Amino acid sequence: MFRKGVSAIIIDNKNEFLLVNLESFEDKYFAIPGGGVEQEETPRDAVYRELNEELGIKQKDLQIVGQSDIPLKFKFKVIKLNRDGVKYEGSERYFFGFKFVGSESDIKLQEGEIRSYKWVSYENLKNFLLFDNQLVETAEKILEIFPFVKEDSIA
Repeated sequence: MFRKGVSAIIIDNKNEFLLVNLESFEDKYFAIPGGGVEQEETPRDAVYRELNEELGIKQKDLQIVGQSDIPLKFKFKVIKLNRDGVKYEGSERYFFGFKFVGSESDIKLQEGEIRSYKWVSYENLKNFLLFDNQLVETAEKILEIFPFVKEDSIA
């Protein structure tokens, strides 16, 4: 069984991408915001809930640009045990694209979960998305949802 999750690719008015540094990460590691889909919740509901919980970003602060047609699926190296006792062999992530139309003061980090956030140009994602395949997979979804971004910008 694959655990469902969501990722929110968010751009600002300078076409920079929002990245978060989780408390569980080293300072140099960042990720696209997101989280798990709860029972009886749609992926779309989950992405808005996660953004509000983790970053204080409300639905009114976002304009949806699109969503990936195909979720990103990967197998865990070790089977994970969920808190409900369900064993998951992997994850299936649904990607949504948004334009942030709120103000910087609307972003309120969840204590104990998110250490910091930053806005990063497409060209600089390579300096922050350092986990295995994270840059390649994220770039693929960015280009699917935001086709105006140039693929050759990432080296």
